[in-house]
This record gives sequence, C-alpha cells and structure tokens, in this order.
Amino acid sequence: MNSVYSLPESAYVDQEVAIEFDGVVARFGALHAMGPTTLTVKKGEFLAIVGPSGCGKSTLLNMIAGTLKPAEGTVRYKGKVVDQINYDVGYLTQKNFCLPWRTVEDNVRLPLEFRKYPKAEAKKRVQEALQKVGLKGFEKAYPKQLSGGMLQRVMIARTLSYSPDIFLMDEPFGSLDAQLRTHMHTELLRLWQETGATFLFVTHDLQEAITLADRVVVMSKRPGKPKLIVDINLERPRDVIDIQSNPAFGAYVKQLWTALDVH
Repeated sequence: MNSVYSLPESAYVDQEVAIEFDGVVARFGALHAMGPTTLTVKKGEFLAIVGPSGCGKSTLLNMIAGTLKPAEGTVRYKGKVVDQINYDVGYLTQKNFCLPWRTVEDNVRLPLEFRKYPKAEAKKRVQEALQKVGLKGFEKAYPKQLSGGMLQRVMIARTLSYSPDIFLMDEPFGSLDAQLRTHMHTELLRLWQETGATFLFVTHDLQEAITLADRVVVMSKRPGKPKLIVDINLERPRDVIDIQSNPAFGAYVKQLWTALDVH
C-alpha cells in the first residue's frame, strides 16, 4: 500500500517544483471558501484533486492561472509569484468553448492568433496538434458536425497548439458517457507521456483520479484544505481497463472514499 503524506510532502522536496501554493486562502465576501492550503506540484507530475463540492478544487486552478488572487498566502509558478494572468498554462473544462462559425482548424489556431504566431508556424502547430488528438482529416469540419468527444479533443488540440508547460483540467470529461470517458483517459495519458507537461486534474470521480494520477489530493469540506495526499503506486504506462482489476486499485478507492467528507 502507498504512503500517505501530511503537508508538506517530504517525498517531493528534492524534485524540481513547478507550482507552489504557500498558505493560500480564498474568500468571497464574508465566505471563507478555501484554505489555508500548502501544496507543491513537481514538474511533469500528474496530480489529481478530489473533494466535495465547494471545497476549492477549481479555486486552486484559478489561482495558478492568475484569474483569482488569494486573500492570503502566495502562489508561485516556477519560483515566481503569480500576480497576473499566467499565459504559460492551458486551461480545460467540461464546457465546449469552440466558436461555431469557425472550422476545427480555425478553432485550434485561435490562441496562436492571440499570441501573433507567424502564419506558417501557426499552420504547422495546428496540424501537429490535430494529429496528436486523432482529428487529422477533420480540419474543415464545423463544431456542429462533431460528437462530444471530438469537440473535447478540439479543445485539447487548441491547448496543445501553444505547448503550455502546465495543463489545468477542471472535470474535462464530466459530460461524456462512460465509454467515451475511458477512451479519453487513454488519449490523455498518451498526451501526458508525450509532452512531459505538468497536469493538475480536478474530478469528482475517484476511479478517474486513480487511473490517471501519480498522486491524489483529497480536499476537506469548505473551507477546503488538503486532508490527505496519496501516492498512486501503479505501474506506468497504464491500461485504463486492466488497471481496475488490480487489487491495489480497489484499495485506493476505499482509502480515498474513507477520507472524503461529503456529508
């Protein structure tokens, strides 16, 4: 069985750190929503965050993206304080933000236009991103012609196009059916291995978290803070179907479920 860590996570102190949450607190008016939270994420790690609704899971992502400032504490990205929008991160949610009047390739090119990439470089990046997510041949299709899974792959390709160091994922597969989610898990693990990027993945699904992550953080109920951090010591690369028959998988589910305070 894995080790359970109290904060700070001593097993990671010698690794290169990508993200640091140092005593961060979130307040919305008089509501104390989250924290104080101290958490480090190492470079290239796949970290999943689970917890009851309203505990601050998405708040952590918003803080590293620079769209929300902590009421207390400090957020650092590569050692620098995040005090404005962090353009080095990619942010994915379960919502489809494809523009219906633009083709697939035009949607994927959108962040490159904002960043003023040269046309030739942008075209190359779009083609490479679509190839990675299995959408080659759908360049001229419009969003209304695509399935839910394909639309989500368009969003992933859009993020891949500008090669972010950090992927922030807020329940990106929450609206997909079970079969499609399983397929997307396989694709996501492949992309993580290919890119070497750091992934922060928020989910309510314990099985999803265990399937994907190196570590899982369990947040307490509001005001949310990490109450348990679990190393997922399951061999990589992972087969997202076979892994669930591993006896350790069930033990992780039980351990994480016991830690959740959902009542």
